Amino acid sequence: MENEKLILNLSIIIPCYNIENYIEQCLNSIIKQAVQPKEIICIDDGSTDNTANFIQEFTQKFSYVKYIYQTNQGVSQARNVGINQATGQYIQFVDPDDILHPNLFATFLNVLNISNTIELFYFENQDFEKLENLEFNNIDNSLIRFDTGNELFTHIIEDKKYPGACWRYIFKKKMLNLRFEGRNHEDHLITLDVLLSANLTYYSKSPLYYYRKRASSLTSNKKISSQYIELFSQIIEKCTKYIQKSNLLTITKTQYINFLRSDYLFNINIYYLYKEKPPIIEMYMHIYTRLFIKNNAKKLSNILYIIRFGIRNKIPLKHIMVFIRVSLNKDINFMTNKINGLLN
Repeated sequence: MENEKLILNLSIIIPCYNIENYIEQCLNSIIKQAVQPKEIICIDDGSTDNTANFIQEFTQKFSYVKYIYQTNQGVSQARNVGINQATGQYIQFVDPDDILHPNLFATFLNVLNISNTIELFYFENQDFEKLENLEFNNIDNSLIRFDTGNELFTHIIEDKKYPGACWRYIFKKKMLNLRFEGRNHEDHLITLDVLLSANLTYYSKSPLYYYRKRASSLTSNKKISSQYIELFSQIIEKCTKYIQKSNLLTITKTQYINFLRSDYLFNINIYYLYKEKPPIIEMYMHIYTRLFIKNNAKKLSNILYIIRFGIRNKIPLKHIMVFIRVSLNKDINFMTNKINGLLN
């Protein structure tokens, strides 16, 4: 049956770890497409449940499903292994608990028929909790063409959508200049590099990828560590340096950086969701927002505001001096390190 389908020159890369309850649904959403990828590469990152058995059932039935095992090294290394093994001209990353729209690959084939020089196809996503409650939307066949990834990136940012996740697009493998690093926030810099390196791109505003919200995910479980936040602040610094070197408009760069910085504060709020947040953390977050998100650039105005704010909230002098120092030199890394150091 699989040989009767049209085959895309596309490698699907799925990092897997203890995902026995969802991997079958994920693979079925790929295999049951009318158009078939060249290969589906499943990297088992040292699972201790029945993940391997479920995948191997698919490898026995479908020759293009491949199973690779590695000792637990994290999702980044699992994706890197998949990249090294991929033989397709194009790559798509899929998380093992997510679902693809039944017509994703057919839509991508239509894009290729319009222009086979396309380097990246970007699409929207939608979250869901249970597969039985999931209703697939009709696809809007209208596509937006961008001659460069910069134009696509600007469009996404102007639409107030943050392009972070690496599963929101299909792209040419040759564009991949970087490799994944770390265990969290691992795809921010990869996505930034791939999008801004692209030439011809197409965008679909239809949700073609369905992201599962489940209890053990970070944003659902609402439990993150101070190390997680510190790592994210390091990623923000890397992404900020990268985008500042690009030829994007200044307003686009600022909007993107503000997305990241707002997300940093959001993660701090999650960190304190089930424990009392020290008032001094709230004060640091307030000044951080004023200086680095609202970007109030008037030094004298900031200093006067900080002094009044400090007196009104009875902030210890040593912290007021930190705020004044940061308002003068705009050293966000110094401010971030102070905040991270205060997390308990």
